[in-house]
Amino acid sequence: MNSLLDSPVQRTKHAQGAASNKISVDRLRQLHRFAGLTLAVFIGLHLINHLFALVSIAQHIKVMDAFRLIYRNPLGEALLLLAIMVQVPSGIMLVRRKGWRGLPLAERAQVASGGYLAFFLVAHVFAVMMGRYFFHVDTNFYFASAVLFSPVWLFYVVYYGLSVVSVFTHVASIHYQKMLPRTSPQRAQTQALAIVGIGVVITVLILLVFSGAVYEIRIPPAYKWW
Repeated sequence: MNSLLDSPVQRTKHAQGAASNKISVDRLRQLHRFAGLTLAVFIGLHLINHLFALVSIAQHIKVMDAFRLIYRNPLGEALLLLAIMVQVPSGIMLVRRKGWRGLPLAERAQVASGGYLAFFLVAHVFAVMMGRYFFHVDTNFYFASAVLFSPVWLFYVVYYGLSVVSVFTHVASIHYQKMLPRTSPQRAQTQALAIVGIGVVITVLILLVFSGAVYEIRIPPAYKWW
């Protein structure tokens, strides 16, 4: 009723405000998407690297050294940290604007998995920085594996496991929403569940190899903090 009584000038201001808000949201989404793609490259390399541990620890470290040429240099690390600094707050802002209640299951899965990934990325970067600059150890295979031999190994099984599953859940939920206009809901759901299933398999394989179930692992003393 109030909008009908507004003057032309007021209605123009309302329209401009709505347009400006839409532009800001669109820009926020673009930033979030760009940061997400940057992180996806890093996460993809990380997971591929971890799967090479199924061959041997030496092979894992060899591949890790090759991948580090991409992301462990001043430019790569700056880009990675910038992506995290953009991704986390932009994701929070987008969720706050859209709200949580009433969201379809796929969008809730996207938000929940994205939230855990944001937490994990911040915690993981902090842990790696502590390892490099405080404990002065190479954050290689043994750095990740050591915690699975510690007294709190069960916590890290859940902590690591959820991070990998969250990656694939996030991708699956986005894929589902993108595919809905192009195919049937059943097919979109099947594809999304297949993506999550692949993530679960990869999670199990990584946890098995890093916990010593595939071959014997002897943790060097420098990595034993317990």
